[in-house]
Amino acid sequence: MKRIVIVGTALAVLGASASVAAASTYNNYSGSQLTISAGKTGPLSMVEKLQVSAPAGNRAAPLTNIKLKIYGVKLDTGKLPVCTDSLILKNKTSPLGGCPRGSLIGSGPVHALLGPASNPSSSAGTPCNPFLNVFNGGPNKQVFYFYTKSATDCGGLTTGATAPYDGTISYSGGNAVINVPLPPDISTKVANQPGLYSSLIAETVNFGKKVAGKPYMQGVACKHGKRPWSITLTAHLYNGGNETQTVSGSSKC
Repeated sequence: MKRIVIVGTALAVLGASASVAAASTYNNYSGSQLTISAGKTGPLSMVEKLQVSAPAGNRAAPLTNIKLKIYGVKLDTGKLPVCTDSLILKNKTSPLGGCPRGSLIGSGPVHALLGPASNPSSSAGTPCNPFLNVFNGGPNKQVFYFYTKSATDCGGLTTGATAPYDGTISYSGGNAVINVPLPPDISTKVANQPGLYSSLIAETVNFGKKVAGKPYMQGVACKHGKRPWSITLTAHLYNGGNETQTVSGSSKC
């Protein structure tokens, strides 16, 4: 059975102040965290760490959407080179997708299980451990692309097995809002194979203060000495329904 690279991206909770608003849910996001460097203004670095678990013996339900809100930041997309989906598709066997130097804004490892929608058991899953690159996609966009370092990373599949996908950037109420719909190609129909689900286990993506010497995430304001944030995660359940949970917290300003 053909298998492929998995679901990505995301951000999550910070420290003891983080909370998850959900009742009687399937996925558990405990242990997830977002770390943003301190500073009211100026360039900021960020490490996003997402951990997902399910009831004992089962795989997590595949994520289908992630929406992140971060207070008091601006993403200076106009200062960096731009990468596009079409460019990556022309160079899909390359981890960098032929993107211009300086467009890569974040990267890190991902751990997941791929398995049949008809059987959520963890024993029916196949390990898939690719890496995720995040590129500047222009004024209102981020571009995400998975790659593998060897054929053993993800059941024999290599870079280019899944297509790039986009997140949109907007601003509301002092927050930067990054909304990332996860297409079926990496969630509920992996590699365009009907009935093949991707269950995220863990993801850590690092974003530096500067990219090729230029800042990307800039601090512009704080709220009572803190930088509040939230992440709303939507997952597709094995019974055909959906669940949405919001993880919220704050980092020091």
